[in-house]
Amino acid sequence: MRLLKWLMLAVMAVPASIGAACADGSKVVMGQINISFYAVTAGVVQEVLERRGHQVETKSGSHGQMFPLLDKGEIDLLVAAWLPSAHAEYWEKFGGNATQLATLYTDAQLYWAVPAYVPMTDVAAVADLGKPDVAQRMVRTIRATAPDSGLTIGSHRIMVAYRLEEAGYELLPGKREDWVAHLQDNVAAQRWFVMPFFRPTYLNLGADMRMLDEPQKLLGEPSDGKLVARKDFVSRAPERTLKALSRISIGLDGVAEMDRMVNIEKMSARDAARTWMERNRDAVNAWFED
Repeated sequence: MRLLKWLMLAVMAVPASIGAACADGSKVVMGQINISFYAVTAGVVQEVLERRGHQVETKSGSHGQMFPLLDKGEIDLLVAAWLPSAHAEYWEKFGGNATQLATLYTDAQLYWAVPAYVPMTDVAAVADLGKPDVAQRMVRTIRATAPDSGLTIGSHRIMVAYRLEEAGYELLPGKREDWVAHLQDNVAAQRWFVMPFFRPTYLNLGADMRMLDEPQKLLGEPSDGKLVARKDFVSRAPERTLKALSRISIGLDGVAEMDRMVNIEKMSARDAARTWMERNRDAVNAWFED
């Protein structure tokens, strides 16, 4: 009897707001690009959904895998589309049934970079890589990320436009860990090298890499990281859920900070997201104001 009484009291103690959230809860299928900075951002989105009472199923994959799932209706949300530039081709092809729901961060960018110890007088722009004296000094294997990433697709355009293969360079797509190791090994040896780079990433907090000028903008202009949603999800989701999702704002520094927690402190993406949200409790609480 004591146990039954305790359980009844516990149920009565649940705040009404939580009960309401559960009452309008439903399953949401969220897609995320399988790179750590996307994963921590998705962790924030998942936490928001769960606080609104939803069950969340997560699907993860490359850019080339996840955007088609959005088009087919196999995911409700995608974290994240870089618009208007970096993911423009994916959005044009697969975004017809989706809409932009929130701006998670602004000024995201794809670019080529060299370490800061490479003199700007020698290498200030992508075009300088083709100079014989520069090419002779550079590591001419250029490590890229996944073959279907916007960074690698745009980097292929750079290779062609600046005729870098003729100067002896090779663009080598691969795993993210190989890309990071390439950066770390070459910096440790103080070699001259160039690599496709981006922000946000935890490497922005420590790696002193200098952006190269590329006037043709083959990697696009700076973009916003958008939480995008199927239009049919928007039509059926509770208004209070959509309102909370639309207010999510993390910023480049927030994403980089969470990404550092995962890659340096070895937290899970969900724990990194929860830690960041707790550290920014006032801003996060404002997302849920009715």
